[in-house]
Amino acid sequence: MKRIFIIGLLFLYAFTLYSQSNIRYYFKTLDIQDGLSQNTVNAILQDKQGFMWFGTKDGLNRFDGLSFRIFKKENSALGNNFITALHEDKEGNIWVGTEAGVYVYNPLLEDFTVFDRVSDTGDMISRAVTRIESDEDSDIWISVDYQGLFHFDRVQDRLINCLHRDKRKNQLANVTRFWFEEKLCWVSLYDDNLYYTKDNFKTLFPFQDSEGKEPFKDDIINTWIMGPHNCWYIGSSNGLTEINLTTGRVRRLLNYYVRDLGFKSDKELWVGTESGLYIYDLEKGEIAHLTVSNGNDSYALADNAIYSICRDNEGGMWIGSYFGGVNYYPRQWTYFEKFYPRDDIKNFGRRVREFCESNDGTVWIGTEDKGLFHFYPESGKIEKFSHPSIYQNVHGLCLDGDDLWVGTFSGGLSRIDLLTKQVRHYQKGISPNSLDANNVFSICKTTSGDLWIGTTSGLLRYNRDTDDFTRMPELANMFVYKILEVKYESSIYALFHSIFRHYSILLNGKYKFHMVNWNN
Repeated sequence: MKRIFIIGLLFLYAFTLYSQSNIRYYFKTLDIQDGLSQNTVNAILQDKQGFMWFGTKDGLNRFDGLSFRIFKKENSALGNNFITALHEDKEGNIWVGTEAGVYVYNPLLEDFTVFDRVSDTGDMISRAVTRIESDEDSDIWISVDYQGLFHFDRVQDRLINCLHRDKRKNQLANVTRFWFEEKLCWVSLYDDNLYYTKDNFKTLFPFQDSEGKEPFKDDIINTWIMGPHNCWYIGSSNGLTEINLTTGRVRRLLNYYVRDLGFKSDKELWVGTESGLYIYDLEKGEIAHLTVSNGNDSYALADNAIYSICRDNEGGMWIGSYFGGVNYYPRQWTYFEKFYPRDDIKNFGRRVREFCESNDGTVWIGTEDKGLFHFYPESGKIEKFSHPSIYQNVHGLCLDGDDLWVGTFSGGLSRIDLLTKQVRHYQKGISPNSLDANNVFSICKTTSGDLWIGTTSGLLRYNRDTDDFTRMPELANMFVYKILEVKYESSIYALFHSIFRHYSILLNGKYKFHMVNWNN
């Protein structure tokens, strides 16, 4: 089978919202429109070959970075489409937990077999699986709603139900989470407590903190992860809790319903909740809260109900949600901030055409759909410059001392006095010294101080003394798309449409215009 690896250049897209360090997160969303079988993603796994696996409420999805392959009971031996848990064993087989049993995917055969072992108590796994893990001996452990905790001894090929009944309540145990710590096994029971056993489940001991309290009594633990400095992080219906194993001290970090946890780095813990994604900086104690945008922000989280989190081998983060599919955040080798219409700059344009730096270090931005904007690098603020004479389709910007020249499509040419913000407007006229068209595509100021204007009907030079224009007859009725001054021969290059050969014109003994074939 072809080996495909998920690498950081899969998507150089994005996500959104500020943290305390003013970093924005730009997410790429993958949902049913991109080929995902269903938008509720309960489990995420990256296998040894680099494939990403997404378990949804209607099918198992394998993603190779470009497209999805969907496994369902209709097209494979997978007997149930509601996927609840995923785990890869040491041989590379993928154990798939569903709402009605377990199936094992063989990557060589690319098909499934039902895990139909009968346990020592005479039970087969037939209900909703909550977790599948391997222990240090590579044995498989499976927790199942109201059936208990199963241990599959691979050497002896037998299935043992270790916790089929709650010893205190004499009823079927509902294990929500389990993990191993040296010789101990920790289990959480639904709406009950967190326990550990050191005698192979003959006795369950409730967890107590350094003060003898049971902080998880009557709680629902959904997730657990080992963190730095000998600390555990536990997500439950009551929030995010940190346990310092050295001191026994317990502290609550968040008070929101937590479904999954994932470390992006040793200091950065991602917390999936019912109210969005929290990014917790363990060193600084700072929290960034990411949620669905109030507007139409295509780079924000797609849903606030976060159900699964997975860090891939490249350092990218995959976020599964209940309604919004998967959000992907690639590892940022070099950080670029992205500006687009979002909650704080809703009126910003999507079609950026021109940039022009001002004398004070600020930047003017021309867009083709929303007009002219003023960017302040120090604060990151963007302001729209509105004036009735300046049309929203900006195609040319040029700084000329304290003036900013703005060319637009169908709206003529404007000159803004940056000190007073007064605007002088120019339009096409009958006079030979007026603009030859209202479609101004390019503006260029040469080292000699001359200002050149390119339109869809030719090239013009601005006359400062008379505040009008001189048309260049050699380029009459030519679409001048771009103007560039070069350092040799005092030449100006003009790029335009509909020229069918290469030739040059020496104009007034000073400027050489080089004609190029636009189509070639």
